[in-house]
Amino acid sequence: MAGDQSIETRLRALEDEREIRALILRYAQRLDRLDHKGYAALFARDGRWSGRMGEATGPAAIEAMLIEGLGPTPDNYRNTTSFHLMSNLLIEIDGDTATAESRLVYFARKEKKPVPMLAGRYEDELVREDGRWRFKYRRVIGEIPTREEQPERTAEERGET
Repeated sequence: MAGDQSIETRLRALEDEREIRALILRYAQRLDRLDHKGYAALFARDGRWSGRMGEATGPAAIEAMLIEGLGPTPDNYRNTTSFHLMSNLLIEIDGDTATAESRLVYFARKEKKPVPMLAGRYEDELVREDGRWRFKYRRVIGEIPTREEQPERTAEERGET
């Protein structure tokens, strides 16, 4: 119960939750900007990512996975073709570890309009590493459509134009 905890403990929990929310939102922003290095830096030294592109462990391997799956970031890249919308964040903190679940909707440009292409969720394990919250394990689960139902994306949808 909140009344049983000190103000410092309650403040720390609020600050931790705020930092984890920001981490989850930075993830989507860096993904949409094709900032592969910045995206990979959001993971712990032994952080793992699992999803449609496969699995990778550690920031260097995660960055390499992104480059292989999405291609290198073009010079002066400005994304005008797609974005991720994050919502329904539920965060549970236990000292220097935490779990989180969030929802995502991925939008892509179709006939000059944003169209939802994928809905799903992230399941996260997080760890405080060097004083900062990082992803220890991030799993993306596509739900609508399922992985089996997803059509191959065009170069424009992948941001390669």
